[in-house]
Amino acid sequence: MEKSDEEKIVIVGGGICGLATALALHRKGVESIVLEKSEKLRATGASLNQLGIASKLRQTALPIQSGHYITVKDGKHTDLPVGNGGECRCLRRSDLMKTLAEELPPNTVRFGCKVVSIKVDANTSAYSILHLHDGTMLMPRVIIGCDGVNSVVASIVGLNLSRHFSTCAIRGVTHYQTLHPFGTAFYLFDKDGVRLGLLPINHNDVYWFLTRKLTSTDSMVSKDQRLIKDSTGFPNHITEMINNSDVDSLHLTDQIRYRAPWDLLRTKFCKGTVTLAGDALHAMAPFLLQGGSASLEDAVVLARCLSQNMGIALDPTGMKAARAALDQYAKERKMRVFWLSLETFVVGTMHDTSALLVRGLCIITLIILFRDKIANTSYDCGRL
Repeated sequence: MEKSDEEKIVIVGGGICGLATALALHRKGVESIVLEKSEKLRATGASLNQLGIASKLRQTALPIQSGHYITVKDGKHTDLPVGNGGECRCLRRSDLMKTLAEELPPNTVRFGCKVVSIKVDANTSAYSILHLHDGTMLMPRVIIGCDGVNSVVASIVGLNLSRHFSTCAIRGVTHYQTLHPFGTAFYLFDKDGVRLGLLPINHNDVYWFLTRKLTSTDSMVSKDQRLIKDSTGFPNHITEMINNSDVDSLHLTDQIRYRAPWDLLRTKFCKGTVTLAGDALHAMAPFLLQGGSASLEDAVVLARCLSQNMGIALDPTGMKAARAALDQYAKERKMRVFWLSLETFVVGTMHDTSALLVRGLCIITLIILFRDKIANTSYDCGRL
């Protein structure tokens, strides 16, 4: 193994958070490598300005300027606040991933690298990563787990396994040959607890998502994109757009996973020079539409904390400084991800339960703690 490999920060996972963290570190002049288990980038899944890619992404998506909540049963219409004075756009995951990857130095992302174990090296206090494909062992000074809801790294840090609601999520994209009828508005329809949201990407493409109770056939449906269109349970006049959606864009997640907020509160989420970011840290259901944004915030804060200490953190005798940098990152992010996870848990439980008492307690909690429905969107993670 070359010495340069020993000195690099290793990011496990090449999703949005992994690429964003590598880019944030690169912007601060800090080298890292990203280990991605797949053979190519995965397109299934205020910080953008700090990463220097906002202007490029603005060319791919319209600004969302209004929101509308509609109950299908009685036709009641309620305006939804959008953006809280900031900028709100619906980005294709593939556009975001591509833009992040294009800004990275060559060979930053290493594909086909599946991590099978992480352990402490007793002699150097560094951590070792074993690659399944060839048995290679790396000894980086810092490990950042961005490996999603089923994170291998999370078990090293001490977080419990992520949990799941008895709710499934379906999502897709519909392309219109002519202009779609939704303008620049976000629509959320509610029919007997089934929620369908529509967000324009541009003048011709619309992203949609639907959440509903999990059924016994969903595990089978999730494996066949053709069956997903038939699993929505919405009236024809609403599902017409879904029926015209691009088959390749359809995905059904039969287990919406989340990180219990009390686990985040009582866990440090870093151990030695190993830490977590993105879904590996704060897996959250899509109810708040904040999972991707929180991952980008993680990247900015983590790169800022590490870059302030890199002069000594990567020195063979500077492990204490590296741990201090990660401790600072954990301190800055703990309450932000706790409150996001708590609101996600309360909303998810409210939709998940059939018990009127539990549902009532969830509603009261939301009224008391989360009266401002879009306060999360105004969060400022600071400068890179």
